Amino acid sequence: MNKPVPTYNLYGEELSQKPEFWVHAESIASRSRLHDWEIKPHRHEYLFQILHIRHGDGQALLGGQWQPFTAPAVIVVPEQHDHGFRFSRTIDGAIMTLMSKRFPARLPAHAGLGEWLSQPRLLTLAADHGDAVFLGDILDRAEREILQDAPGSAALLEAMFATALLMAHRLAGAVPAQQHDRDQQRFERLTALIGDGFRAHLPVETYARRLGMSVTHLNRITHSLTGKPVSRLIAERIVSEAKRDLVFTSISIQQIATGLGFDDHAYFSRFFSRHTGQSPSTYRQREQALLDG
Repeated sequence: MNKPVPTYNLYGEELSQKPEFWVHAESIASRSRLHDWEIKPHRHEYLFQILHIRHGDGQALLGGQWQPFTAPAVIVVPEQHDHGFRFSRTIDGAIMTLMSKRFPARLPAHAGLGEWLSQPRLLTLAADHGDAVFLGDILDRAEREILQDAPGSAALLEAMFATALLMAHRLAGAVPAQQHDRDQQRFERLTALIGDGFRAHLPVETYARRLGMSVTHLNRITHSLTGKPVSRLIAERIVSEAKRDLVFTSISIQQIATGLGFDDHAYFSRFFSRHTGQSPSTYRQREQALLDG
């Protein structure tokens, strides 16, 4: 009987050990050395990982198959996917781990990127390719920024990782440079429509009709670009506005709920809690404490 694949935070750390970070970096050797250079199959419940292989070789278990790799290479492992590694003793590189709810969910929408990032990817880089060199340089810089934990790192790191993942996506041949196809234009139109109509809680059918397509087709476009259905994009727009009001205004939570189209204050609180994991009042107190600190 096959044993279940364990679910970890970082490899070897049980889920009960909740991390208090959104991004972490360490050398591949520092952890794999403890496990005789082999990381057995496991998965992460809510972590997204990027491995930057600068030197050495090995094998990556992705999609149920062992795939060989040789430096330079980049490996992307999204949450809830089984994976494992076998590294040579000459390995040099970094593992960067991100809280998936914080990032890369905030990546800008580009054709096919959401779908590409939804599966593990192994990308072998051409050492003399300009874009590949740039990708390696920005991942090196991101690793240093994490380890130094300098002021303003969060915003800088988000920009670095967005750039790195978009570049990896391009190098993989998943999207042509300068691509701006019809689906992208439709998505931008949808974003504008949601911005105009989110307070009215318009149904997805209304947005689809205004764009001249079926709900199924519209959801297919948003899944391709962002990995999310239209309903999720609408909810995120409402939550984003609620967060802004909670942090930057002193109006009551009931007033915020009314301004966002909720007739029932209690329902707004449940909606906000479902999408953020905390009540509006708890979120406001925490964020204002951070601002005051």
